[in-house]
Amino acid sequence: MNKTKKLAVGAICALGVALVLIVFALFHGYFDRGKFEVKEANWSSSGRVAMIAKRSDHEALSGDVFFVLIGDHMFSPTALRSAYYENRVIFAADADCLSVRWSNPHNLAVMCSDGSIDPRHIGVRKRQNGDVAITYVNVPDDGVSKNN
Repeated sequence: MNKTKKLAVGAICALGVALVLIVFALFHGYFDRGKFEVKEANWSSSGRVAMIAKRSDHEALSGDVFFVLIGDHMFSPTALRSAYYENRVIFAADADCLSVRWSNPHNLAVMCSDGSIDPRHIGVRKRQNGDVAITYVNVPDDGVSKNN
């Protein structure tokens, strides 16, 4: 193989690696300029924490998203962003009425204080997260679990 062909093959390989890295970054939130913050946290007796987090981005047209996660520690903004893009979200909607409460280490209730969530604005609604069952109070149910 001559030098020109070797350079072309090398450039194609480098371009392929760059494309893979860009796609990975896109699907893991590395280009998301939104602000991620924990709004509320509730600890279980087993040492797990249920967090209500907010993603806000005033430059985008999407508006604020409030979402629920479970972890074994409080998440930093970077960890919230990663969890948001890694399918670890239990519930997500555009309503700021959310709160969470553990009834025991294996049962978490996600509640809306005023029942104002429009079912069309629910992005994620899981009924199970590992060994934790999720129940909903004052949250509309269209009969279908999203992303379960």
